[in-house]
Amino acid sequence: MFPATFRGLLAIDDPPERTALAFSIGVFIAFSPFLGLHTIAATLIAFLFRFNKIAIYAGTFLNNPFLTLMPITVASYALGAFVLGRPLSIPAEGVELIKNPRLFSGDYYHLMFVQSWYMVESFALGATLLSVICSLLAYPLTLWLLRKHHQRKQESP
Repeated sequence: MFPATFRGLLAIDDPPERTALAFSIGVFIAFSPFLGLHTIAATLIAFLFRFNKIAIYAGTFLNNPFLTLMPITVASYALGAFVLGRPLSIPAEGVELIKNPRLFSGDYYHLMFVQSWYMVESFALGATLLSVICSLLAYPLTLWLLRKHHQRKQESP
């Protein structure tokens, strides 16, 4: 999957800087906490800024439900929990709510919301940090690879 995607990036006629920027924005979107909205965000940004869709989708689809969704989600939660100084485990109150659901109690849903917010907050912070870090790393690495490829292409007869 990744080799085919990378070959697609190499075939784009845009300048390497623009392709690397589109890819790194796609990586930012891939790690963002807005699960389920990644493709929509990539499409909107590609159209608004006239980025090559292959480049931005290649970065965005680094996060996919088949291979990387769970590791990225766990890493996001773990990083957010670490930054917030929280343990990685679900609080005992949250585990108790899951074990003993009271589906017909309004108080149950309020407590569930409070407990889930604890996890969502850690995940959102970690995902945002990973978005920034990974996209900042993706730009120079992708630019270097694209320039190297274009240089080889010009040197070969």
